[in-house]
Amino acid sequence: MDERIAGHKPTALTAVQAAALPLTSITAWELLFDRLAVAENGVAGKSILIIGAASGVGSILIQLACKLTKLQVFATPSRPETQQWVSELGAHAGIDHKKPFSQQFAALGIWHVDYVASLTHSDDYYQ
Repeated sequence: MDERIAGHKPTALTAVQAAALPLTSITAWELLFDRLAVAENGVAGKSILIIGAASGVGSILIQLACKLTKLQVFATPSRPETQQWVSELGAHAGIDHKKPFSQQFAALGIWHVDYVASLTHSDDYYQ
């Protein structure tokens, strides 16, 4: 490894947790900025729905979208503990992936989202 890109492991993380960060982080970064072409520090007034948001990639994607863009971030937790998790990571609202999305978005006054990052079971949510 090139020593210029190495750093100390955060003390709050185990070795296993720290080892998982590079892969999940680069995957989330490339999805948001390369594949979806979201402009860093831009896109005010737009939104993203992250399906599979409580996953490793999803949890990093929430944080990147919240900290580095102006997107309104919607995540898909279904259990109370994952709802709390995505909220703590910065998601603006949780959409239960076990219920129809359109009804939940309508209840929030949202009629469409601009970006969708589907990290799991994409065929189940396509329509």
